Amino acid sequence: MKEFILLNDSQLRKRLAKMPSYDIAKFIENSSPDMQMRIINLMTLPKTIDVFIELPKEIARHYFTLLTEAQKVQFLSGFEMDELKVFITSFDEDIQPYLIGLLSQRKQQILKRLMSYDDESIASLMTTEFMTINEDLSIKEATAYVITNVKDHDFIDDIFVVNNQVLKGSVALKDLISARANQTLDSITYKIDEYLTVEDSIYQGFLKFKNYGKNSLPVLDINHHILGIVTADDILNEIVEGHEEAIEKITAVGDFDEASSPVKRTVQRIPWLLVSVVLNLVIALFLSIFEATIAEVVALILFQPMILGMAGNIGTQAIAVTILKLNQDELEHQHLIKRHVAKEIGIGFINSLLVGISGFLLSLVILSLIQVGIQDPKLVAVTIGLSLFGAMIISTAAGVFIPLFLAKFKVDPAVASGPIISTINDLFALIVYFGIATLVFMI
Repeated sequence: MKEFILLNDSQLRKRLAKMPSYDIAKFIENSSPDMQMRIINLMTLPKTIDVFIELPKEIARHYFTLLTEAQKVQFLSGFEMDELKVFITSFDEDIQPYLIGLLSQRKQQILKRLMSYDDESIASLMTTEFMTINEDLSIKEATAYVITNVKDHDFIDDIFVVNNQVLKGSVALKDLISARANQTLDSITYKIDEYLTVEDSIYQGFLKFKNYGKNSLPVLDINHHILGIVTADDILNEIVEGHEEAIEKITAVGDFDEASSPVKRTVQRIPWLLVSVVLNLVIALFLSIFEATIAEVVALILFQPMILGMAGNIGTQAIAVTILKLNQDELEHQHLIKRHVAKEIGIGFINSLLVGISGFLLSLVILSLIQVGIQDPKLVAVTIGLSLFGAMIISTAAGVFIPLFLAKFKVDPAVASGPIISTINDLFALIVYFGIATLVFMI
């Protein structure tokens, strides 16, 4: 891409016209402000819009604000409705009404309706740019209608057949083009048994695409009127972005970007690590309560990593399963939540019991072979076994209830498996471990 700097405007304009929008966006992102502005000025409006969709939101917003109002109107008019919604909602809420006011009345109404849907609803992903034809048309009339009325952004792989706005089926464009004059529209119309509703969540929509293998599905209201369509690409992009965001929250790495500098990545990650440091210092201060126990029973230190590790492992399993079920809308009703809690706690109890017994036996063997301290190896082994059982049960409960609690208060449950929660799990595990040891050896 360095050779771009050496090209004159005419040469660069031709190169940009042939380049994929994604590649241009990546080049702009890593270029100087002067070069960024030069590239943007040399692209056609449709190409600029495609590139802006790929750009990081802050860069796209910055250059959009440099446009005149007339240029902003022209720019916004070139977006598809679903992309327009994404672009406008990337701005602060106090600026959004101004931007919506730059649109035509028709687009304003459509955009406000799209923005009214919950972000978790499949309707939030739909586009209103599709074509419908009346079921009474002949093949010739239907073909002429499509040719005459189709717009640049319309989705026409499937054309939807309606009667008084009620959906009757769909016609594939290739079937309409290849149909003979003596055929009827009904003969090439497919009945639509699989469709989306405004009540469907994104995950429910994903399952319908997965189960039925469709490239697009209509979104219908309660009267079977078609409100919009969702394509497989739309929902795939949303699922991928959702998983990336979940991983970023789980690992507390911030908004990950491969192109980010080491300094920027450090700034994103260091706050969570510093919070964890503070929490671990709090744990250290709290454990000073057990100073006498730790000094008296030196063998406890040998098995501390095992207690923390096993509690963290089983807690992570419970958190992962609970978050997965929440994201898949499998815990929407109280009886489903109760069943999930009972099942996970039951699994945790059995695993904790088995691990506790195993820990008791293995530690007893080790302490019988290696003399550590003056305490009875059997009592130390009992402490370890009971601590494993208790710490793992508590971590399981935390892994189940913390995501449910956060979800109830509309907080993303993915934060439940970040470094902070892991540190809190460690605190409870150590309290159980040294608390039981104190009861066994010091009282």
